Amino acid sequence: MVKHHVLFLGSDESIYGSARELHEAFGMKSTIIAAGRPMTATRDSHIVDIKLVPGINDDPKFIEEMRKIGAEVKAAGQPTILVGSGDKYAALIAQHKAELAEFFVIPYIDYDRMIELNHKETFEPIAAEFGLAMPATKRITPADAERDVESEWGYPVILKSDNSVEWMDLFFPGHKKIYFINSHEELNEVIKLAYANGYTSTFTMQDMIPGDDSFERNLTAYIDQNGKVRVISMGHALIEDPGPQGRGNHMAIMPDYNEAIYDQYVKFLEGLNITGFVNFDLKFDTRDNTYKVFEMNIRLGRSNWWASLNGTNWMRALVDDYDDVAIPDMPVYANADKSKWKVWLAITPKLYKQYMRHNEATDFALKLIENGQYGYTYKYKNDWNIKRFLNYRRANQNFAKYYAKYFKA
Repeated sequence: MVKHHVLFLGSDESIYGSARELHEAFGMKSTIIAAGRPMTATRDSHIVDIKLVPGINDDPKFIEEMRKIGAEVKAAGQPTILVGSGDKYAALIAQHKAELAEFFVIPYIDYDRMIELNHKETFEPIAAEFGLAMPATKRITPADAERDVESEWGYPVILKSDNSVEWMDLFFPGHKKIYFINSHEELNEVIKLAYANGYTSTFTMQDMIPGDDSFERNLTAYIDQNGKVRVISMGHALIEDPGPQGRGNHMAIMPDYNEAIYDQYVKFLEGLNITGFVNFDLKFDTRDNTYKVFEMNIRLGRSNWWASLNGTNWMRALVDDYDDVAIPDMPVYANADKSKWKVWLAITPKLYKQYMRHNEATDFALKLIENGQYGYTYKYKNDWNIKRFLNYRRANQNFAKYYAKYFKA
């Protein structure tokens, strides 16, 4: 008998993956709160109940509505864990943690600590203290819009906002999630454009590590109430969204297993004295044979269900923790048995085959796909109906057009 339920904020693919995990693990139907029309992932689903609360993704509406919802949850007497999608909901929950804790279990760290670990300029010295390798970096500030900025490493370089919550609320022509800068002129043009359109925080400019999407890794862990890592799982990214707003979003992930990386990051995470989900983006640098970390996110990633496809159910880890279900051998190092690996896809096998870059990893993933060892977050047999099938087909048609338009060989 499950003691704790989960209430979700948001309606994206991350939330659907988590709701699916609860349904698979416990047969539990989830309630999600959405600020507007549900996104495709959760639309027309039978395993979620969706409550629309316009404006709940911003303060002061967020805390005003969460007080009301919290009072209802408390009156019902059902212990409930609060989980949000993306950086914005995670930040809102952490910001109001003290007040929300009256009604919910809050598996998030304090807001100031979250900002310290989320923001690259404060994360870097902490990571360095534990010996985590990082790309060479330079901080870009608003003052740099008034001067000429140089790259010390030549080009290309990566430019990314240090404040993802502020950045995602902006939109202007030329706005991108991540910039891949190819020249001195382009770098200065982007810096000036961003600050002229209202951005106030810093950017991180990083040396571009050689290699395509398939050199990247996704590392996710759950740290329990006692600050101990319960499970850690590493994924091998294969291909990403090529579009300006989606760049960095994985479209195919295969499991990976690296005991040395697991050891290093478990030591790091347990040294931080934190709790909840964390997610890292890494890339293998062939120049010195190291995995370099780009950033740390205090939340699950958008494509987190890839790990569940391969045996790591994040919601079971969360609920079991608060239900006081012991795990005899912690931490669990996921994906040790390569024969059981499955490829997670957000695109069709046909599209993957068309746009994959051939190397040992991507070719191995293709063999797994051809053997039927693959799956999708969205395509759940216990939540399949004609409307979801039509949504799924429409999404794949759009992805095909998107890759044709934006993909660069």
